[in-house]
Amino acid sequence: MLLKFLTKSFSRLPILLAILLIGCERDLFFEEPSDIGEFVDLTQLRVVTYNIHGGKGPSGEGEFHTNLTAFHNLLQAEDVICLHELEPCYWEMVKEIFGDYEYRYYISQRSTKFGTTLIGGNAILSKWPIRSFEYRLIQTDPGGDRWERKALQVTLRVGGEAGFAHLFAYHNTYNWHENDSESERAGFTKFLEYVRKTNVAEGEMTILAGDMNLSLIQCKSILKQDEYTNHSSNWVDHVFTDSKVLDVGSYPTYDMQLSDHNAVWVVACN
Repeated sequence: MLLKFLTKSFSRLPILLAILLIGCERDLFFEEPSDIGEFVDLTQLRVVTYNIHGGKGPSGEGEFHTNLTAFHNLLQAEDVICLHELEPCYWEMVKEIFGDYEYRYYISQRSTKFGTTLIGGNAILSKWPIRSFEYRLIQTDPGGDRWERKALQVTLRVGGEAGFAHLFAYHNTYNWHENDSESERAGFTKFLEYVRKTNVAEGEMTILAGDMNLSLIQCKSILKQDEYTNHSSNWVDHVFTDSKVLDVGSYPTYDMQLSDHNAVWVVACN
């Protein structure tokens, strides 16, 4: 009986090793900025956040390259783009489409549900040098595919009065808003705690951008009264900043059937 058990176990060893290796590969995919470049001096910073819905429309319309190219054509010379729900297999295509954004930071995040191999990711694309960068696992969804939720943070040297801009990009938990959006509220709260602990000097610019899976009213109920009071919002997508805002708006990516979200943008004064 023991011999039969050992023989059966060893026969499964290659399969188990393959599963472990696949898991490791899924955990390790990222791209960091390789060249911090030269100093720039900006009078304003244009930032857009966009949940690309895997590159498909609300009901699966279109295909990745066509939809992302159409989004690129909507842009108004944004300095920084934050992309969410971006699978690693499309990363090279993104770099081709957004070739005018030389500085890039991509981090994958995976489903932790047993037996799944789903993997997504978030990216920050910048026209200007990224001076520092890091990511943080904020929380893991309690239901569904149990997605990891990671926040990306980059620092840009923008000159002007601020000197530096600190940008945080985040795609928050979605748990069907059970128990008065308990998990979504917890994710946004933990994200804010991470931002608050980051060393930002007085007078420097801070921008929070992403799909928060909470309405503006819900976000404001968690933000402190005097915290990141300037914003641009559309549904659950928001850009918050402590800097003066010159202009705000959104791109009609939902109506154009490029995604199930509209892209949201802001022009922050430096």
